[in-house]
Amino acid sequence: MNERAEGIVVVCHRDEWEVLLPGGAVVRSSLRGRHFAAVTTDDKPIAPGDRVALRLLPDGAGVIDDLLPRERVLSRRLPRSKREVEQVVVANAEQLVVVGSLADPQLNRRLLDRFLVIGGEAGLSCVVVLNKTDLVGDAERRSAARAYEIAGYRVIPACAIDGRGVPELAGLLAGRFSVIAGPSGAGKSSLLNAVEPGLGIRVGDVSRKTGKGRHTTSSVTLFRLPGGGLVADTPGFRELGLWRVSPEELDSLFPEIGRFALHCRFRGCSHGPEPGCAVKEAVKSDDIDAERYESYLKLRAELSSRE
Repeated sequence: MNERAEGIVVVCHRDEWEVLLPGGAVVRSSLRGRHFAAVTTDDKPIAPGDRVALRLLPDGAGVIDDLLPRERVLSRRLPRSKREVEQVVVANAEQLVVVGSLADPQLNRRLLDRFLVIGGEAGLSCVVVLNKTDLVGDAERRSAARAYEIAGYRVIPACAIDGRGVPELAGLLAGRFSVIAGPSGAGKSSLLNAVEPGLGIRVGDVSRKTGKGRHTTSSVTLFRLPGGGLVADTPGFRELGLWRVSPEELDSLFPEIGRFALHCRFRGCSHGPEPGCAVKEAVKSDDIDAERYESYLKLRAELSSRE
């Protein structure tokens, strides 16, 4: 009789899944498809981070019989799909660490804000890492950090080259299941290698032609940290369509806007043309970052256009 076990999916291949067992072994496993007829996503029915029940075969392979209940899912709209399709990026994570580069490539604030929205919607605690501090002056770094600090996020200035912020990031990752996300070229893999050199994650550079990072992480991969904890290294997403977010919910996913929205004159204020808008007043007084406010307006218009 085949031995049964439970584990965590660490890598998804085309038709195989690598499953990490409690003892540390990784088993390449196939899928018993009839157990997943109720799965509604057109993407892979199992995602990295999923907990699964499997049978261990005599040849060392495994067969996944069941997908165990998910606590949380970090999702986006499946890119380049003509239909509304959910793509689960990572399941069951606890926190999202969003990495943005201050230079080379230039900080993409709009994409960073999108990451924070999908992380907040998934119920993950979110942290902002501003990488490549060696390439900018203190004034530029402080300005970028302040935008997210006044929103209520923890911000870690970092540099994989000189080690700035690396101990703080290591402490943040220890003992928790974290997702590292951000655009290509932001330095996610370099920072993970700095936190734990034994990981040996492949690192790329920035394209001179486009000024954007080249993809070096081609799929989501989970790594077990020697000091405890799991970390998911993700590809450098260039498309990040929001999933399961309504225009009305967006206020709470921009924490600083949600706080001031309570004082608007009208309920359901869109923080656009309405008079007596406390959010617009907070932008004028610099209590809400103007670029964050612009991100909010663009995302709200995008979500409204889908309804």
